[in-house]
Amino acid sequence: MTRTEYLAQLDKYLKKLPRHDYQEAMDYFVEYFDEAGPENEAKVIAELGSPREAAHEIMVNLLDKIIEEDESKNTKNVIQIAILSILAAPLAIPLALVVAILVFVFLIGVFAFVLAIGSFAFFVFGISSIWDSLTISLGVSIPSFLLTIGISLLGFGLSAFCALGVSPLIQFTKNNFIKLAKRLSKKGARHA
Repeated sequence: MTRTEYLAQLDKYLKKLPRHDYQEAMDYFVEYFDEAGPENEAKVIAELGSPREAAHEIMVNLLDKIIEEDESKNTKNVIQIAILSILAAPLAIPLALVVAILVFVFLIGVFAFVLAIGSFAFFVFGISSIWDSLTISLGVSIPSFLLTIGISLLGFGLSAFCALGVSPLIQFTKNNFIKLAKRLSKKGARHA
């Protein structure tokens, strides 16, 4: 394998990285080959391992770096790099495991979305119940007014209950997905 072939294969594995990180990684490898010189290309290629292993190592390091920087700002990048580091692992990860994990994460996301919609719906229900109690039930009788106010307070309570469940659920899913990606990518590096 020549330097050009090595860099072309490495380019194929790294092209899904964010533009800045991709360019930084490719510049590093080009500079590394330039410093070694044409006579030491085979030695450098043997030292670096296969392009897939080198790409995997870069993605694992990048994932660690991004997680340490700031989790809240780079959620999209962290998840993207976590997925790429899993897929770039030198050993093939069983497809069923990956699909099962992604389906689980998707279902958690759907559940969080349903909770958010439920929170909004219960809030609107609470407001409409208060409006009904003030316009209709107050004229009918005091007990019906109190019942409608109680139902509207129940709607507000259910709205708050649903809203409290959304954020921790999303945070739990994100953190466990990142831990899984790090664990799987480190396992792949150990067995390479």
